[in-house]
Amino acid sequence: MTGRFRHWHNWIFCVAALAVWLAVGWPVLERLITGATVRGSAVPDHWLVPFTLFGAAVLAAMGLRPRPSLQWTLLCVQLAAVVTMAITVPWAQMSYFLIIIAWQVAMVTTAGKALGWAGFQTLAIVAALTQTLNPDFCWVIGNSLALQLLLVFTAQALRREAEMARALAQTNRELRSAQAIIANTARDAERLRISRELHDAWGHELTALGLQLEIASHVTGSGRANDHVMQAKRLARTLLAKVRDVVSALREAERCDLKEALEALAQSIPSPVVHVELSPDVMVGPDQAHALIRCAQEVVTNSVKHASASNLWLQVTSSGEGVRLVARNDGSPRSAASPPGSGLLGMRERLEHLGGRLAVRKGGDSVFTVDAWLPSRAPQPA
Repeated sequence: MTGRFRHWHNWIFCVAALAVWLAVGWPVLERLITGATVRGSAVPDHWLVPFTLFGAAVLAAMGLRPRPSLQWTLLCVQLAAVVTMAITVPWAQMSYFLIIIAWQVAMVTTAGKALGWAGFQTLAIVAALTQTLNPDFCWVIGNSLALQLLLVFTAQALRREAEMARALAQTNRELRSAQAIIANTARDAERLRISRELHDAWGHELTALGLQLEIASHVTGSGRANDHVMQAKRLARTLLAKVRDVVSALREAERCDLKEALEALAQSIPSPVVHVELSPDVMVGPDQAHALIRCAQEVVTNSVKHASASNLWLQVTSSGEGVRLVARNDGSPRSAASPPGSGLLGMRERLEHLGGRLAVRKGGDSVFTVDAWLPSRAPQPA
């Protein structure tokens, strides 16, 4: 699914709720069409207004997944519609509409609040139906309340399962990121050790060998001996150049590690889809790579938890004397007035410790953009 319908289970719950809405309302609709009565009373045409309003509110609340404030407004609209239907057509089975509302409430709040809401809406429908008490009134209301309680506990179990799945996914992302960082650090340390060995040991020895051959070429007279000395001198110079090339290649391999770590992070989550773009000229040290990976991880976490985004773009480019990570998503960010969370504060502190800076922008074409800049090398302590 894409957009606000990207979770398939929302479709299932929405279709099931609309099926119950139609099944409960069908007997009344049938009597309205045929002109029959319900408990000796005719069904007025204006009963269709709250009935249709209830179905539209259910579709909006369960299908579109609006913000919490609008979600509760839609739930109140549904309850008002059910009470209006019960007053218009005083039939105890109208209370079965409350089952749909109870399910929605249980999916957005705690168990205690959901149970309180179920009791409140049951009392509201009882008050609306007291005008026409009948023998099956208590039986129907009792069944309705029992079904509401069943769905409340079922929805709460599903909520806890979903929260555990999100927590597990978050832990998995952190483990994958940590694994990539540890692997990169180990590879960087090994490359640094090898490059130092090549430079300090072999490079020194080859330089000394070249100097000795240079002296020998001036001491040795003409003939085959001098030819061999000159040939050995050329080989020593060529080998020294190759050692220096290997050292440079080992030290320049850090960029590939950053890209691999970001791609591993992108592959660790199913949604949103993470697009990674790394410029070929980006060069960073281990500390800078570690900070950028942590920033990218925090951006991914925020996109999953708060933005409800479908796509997230991570772009790493070279910027003057440093490197820039720009992250943007197509979701709905938190209110601009909301204070920054601990994740953003930690990201800012991490960047500033390395001499960088962080900027967060909201609005415009990029709904939510994080701009992180770091110098290519960490500043030396005074």
